[in-house]
Amino acid sequence: MPYRRIMVSLLFNKKVLKLFSIKPLSLAGKLLPGMLPLLIFVGVELVWGTTVGLVAALTLGLIQFVWFWFRERRLDKFILADIAFLMVLGGLAIVFDNALLFKLKPVFIGAALLLLVGYSAFSNIRLVMLMMQRYIKGLVAGPFESWLMQDMLKVFFWLLLAHTLLILGAALWMPHAWWAAISGPGFYVLVGGLVLFSWLLNKKRKAIWSKEEWLPLVDEEGKLLGHAPRSIVHSGKTRWLHPVVHLQVVTPDGLWLQKRPLHKTVQPGKWDTAVGGHVSREETIETALLREATEEIGVDPKSAASLGRYIWRSDVENELVFVFALRHDGEIHPHPEELDGGKNWSFSELEEAKGKELLTPNFEEEFRRYGDVLKKIQERG
Repeated sequence: MPYRRIMVSLLFNKKVLKLFSIKPLSLAGKLLPGMLPLLIFVGVELVWGTTVGLVAALTLGLIQFVWFWFRERRLDKFILADIAFLMVLGGLAIVFDNALLFKLKPVFIGAALLLLVGYSAFSNIRLVMLMMQRYIKGLVAGPFESWLMQDMLKVFFWLLLAHTLLILGAALWMPHAWWAAISGPGFYVLVGGLVLFSWLLNKKRKAIWSKEEWLPLVDEEGKLLGHAPRSIVHSGKTRWLHPVVHLQVVTPDGLWLQKRPLHKTVQPGKWDTAVGGHVSREETIETALLREATEEIGVDPKSAASLGRYIWRSDVENELVFVFALRHDGEIHPHPEELDGGKNWSFSELEEAKGKELLTPNFEEEFRRYGDVLKKIQERG
């Protein structure tokens, strides 16, 4: 069955690497080749001047470009972008080699960085992540890791904007010593502040998230993309697709539906599919179905048949719903803390109840999709 292949993918897909589990020294070592030409430019410029620094940096960039061509047999757009950036940076350094123009050089560099960081932070194109993947082979950051990176880049963007504007103000209206302190050591204070802020924030978040249920994140085919805390998945902002299981219980009288408790955030007090719940981290579709069915209504779903899957989008979340049906003639014991009871509905009663705010929208959609199949299951007995 297709859901079995998805089940295996959910449990055993190990290709999703945790970006933030990489050690800082290892990450720096992998990213260093991309930063080396710029570091060479800055270092050589301080000792031998702008022209020599630019020549040295461009030479190294061209060597990297040729080496990549012979190794990969293709052009590296990022290396070309590095060389272009160095040419622009060097040109600015040469042009702004006196008085006020020289003081404005870090403003233009800051503006270039703001474009890169801002585009990555506030758009769906993760330029910074793409640059990291260029140097870290096999890095596949999941939606949650990309979200964390984007969240950090937003903070960095506003700090960098404030720093760039401060440099501009210092160049125009402050003494040279103030400008030198802000444009030089000030940048390292900015980066250090960002690192400290990120460390404290992540420490606080980890303490909170460690107490939460973590949910798998999947694509529309059910392939595992990563994991994330339940509160982030259900925030209504991330819209990440995650798997859930539904069990339709067919009885001699029709369908047995649960009544959602009034304390539920989503659709309180309405009638819903007999069993519904999330697939937890490291759980298969089958084990999630077994856990939810036994917990919510005390029924063993081992003989349940798979009806298919579909995507359900609500104001709170996006779900990849795996639907099962079970013919059941025995007793049903709704969990008093999970459900507000339940009852049998005939198929004619369900048809009459549609659109009257008695049933959850999700159940109505599911009944529209699989109602005929469920009727046939009841008729077969």
